[in-house]
Order: sequence, then structure tokens, then C-alpha cells
Amino acid sequence: MYFQSLLSGEDITLDGCSFEEVLPYSLMSIPICTISPNDNVWVAASMLSRISDVTNCLVVVEDEFPIGTIGAFEILDGLYKNPTARYLEESITKIMNADFYIDSRNTDVASILRKMGKIRDPFTIIENNGAGFSQFSIRQALEIGSLCKTDFTASSFPKKQISTFKRDDRIIDVVKKLEQASDRVVFLDGQVAFVNHGVVLEKIKELNTARMDNLLDISASTLKTVTPTLVSERLSLSEVCKVMLGTGYPCVMTSEQVITPHDILGLFCRGI
Repeated sequence: MYFQSLLSGEDITLDGCSFEEVLPYSLMSIPICTISPNDNVWVAASMLSRISDVTNCLVVVEDEFPIGTIGAFEILDGLYKNPTARYLEESITKIMNADFYIDSRNTDVASILRKMGKIRDPFTIIENNGAGFSQFSIRQALEIGSLCKTDFTASSFPKKQISTFKRDDRIIDVVKKLEQASDRVVFLDGQVAFVNHGVVLEKIKELNTARMDNLLDISASTLKTVTPTLVSERLSLSEVCKVMLGTGYPCVMTSEQVITPHDILGLFCRGI
């Protein structure tokens, strides 16, 4: 598996290469998406639902320095433990992840990808040599994949079991299935349509206006499903990544299988 260097134009492997060689544009132009420790859970859910096509995590910043991260898992896990409107008014510091990574800009790409492949929410913060911080999320893995040169195609991905839910399930059932699904999507039974964490966060944002308790007991039929992009089995890995980058909720589907960004990251981790 080779990638085209943006510095030399030569074919390179990810082992030992720099960010500048494989990212379509400077990492410094991908700033972290920040949130204040004074903000509440609903603000975090609302922000994440709006910028899910940019990042999967917000960085909690105090005095211009990261003190934690918060993603959909933290929000939904907290909601599972306290499914009330009051929970959405709590400070994000109660649920943020304080065990996060800050990596040097000199860290090679392969090391970052291996690390991301082992954590629940693939995300790391990059320190820009004293000039602030940038993010490296699963979206950046797709950007790297768009430069990949390989015979690997959409049909080469291993087939997998697809998690499904029914319309008469509750939202809590969908949340549980999302946490268990390695690709972070759950399909509506008998339909070519899925939901992910971003869809659930959209629902949380909507329901907070009505100040409803027992949010997770609401019917899953109220969730807005997303139709995956249908692609040819012959589409190359780089083209699959490019298609995903052009969608709000990255997920493509062939006649045989479903492919998500987590599958792309897993492929990189196995190949480097």
C-alpha cells in the first residue's frame, strides 16, 4: 500500500513519513474545535451534531490549553445513566474524557494511526511547535486514504455482520447497538438506511427544546435515518475515501457490504 507524497510526488509508505507528505493541506489549517468548560452538555451535543463532518470530538480548553475531549460516546453514556432534560444542563466537565493524547507534530503518521485504531473515539491533538493545536480525527484518515495507491477496491473489504434496529425499538436500544458496533452505524431493519451517533445527537438537540424527560425511551422511529452512498465494487480505495469525504455522514455501500471510516482506519492499522 503506497501513498503519493505531496512534497516529492514519489510513492511512499506511511511508516516514518511526515504529516506534510500525506495530508492534502497543512495540518495547521485544521484547528481543534473547542468548547469551554463552562458550557453544558446540550451545547456540546448541539455543536457535535453540526460539525460531525469535520470532527468526531470537541476539545475542552481552559486558559488556551486542552484539559479534555468530549465526543458522542461521553454524551450518550452520560445520558444513559441520567436520561433526563436536567442532565443536558450539566457542565461538560462532569463527562469529558480527561485521558487524552497530545502528540508532537514530529510524530510519524503511522504511529498516530496505530494509536487511533486502539481507542474508542479515533482522535488526537497535535501540538504545532508552540503555535497552537491541531486535530487529527478519523476524517484526516480519510484524507490520507484519498492519496492511497493500491489495487485494493471496495470489494476487497471483508464482509461483516451489520447491526440492525427495528422501528418499534427505543432510542436506548439504538444507543446500545451503536456502542457495540465496530463501524459505529446501525441499519434500519429491511431498509437501506442507517443511524449513527450524529443522528442521535441531532435528536437530543431537538428534544432539549421540548425539555422532555426519559429521552431514551422515545421510539427509534423518530430518528432521522441516512441513506448510504451506493458505489461500485470496483471503486478503488482512494475513490471510496473521496466519496466519503464528500458526505455529511460518511458511509458507502456496495451490493455486498457496508464501508465506514472505521473500516478504512482498520485497514491502515493492519497494513502499516
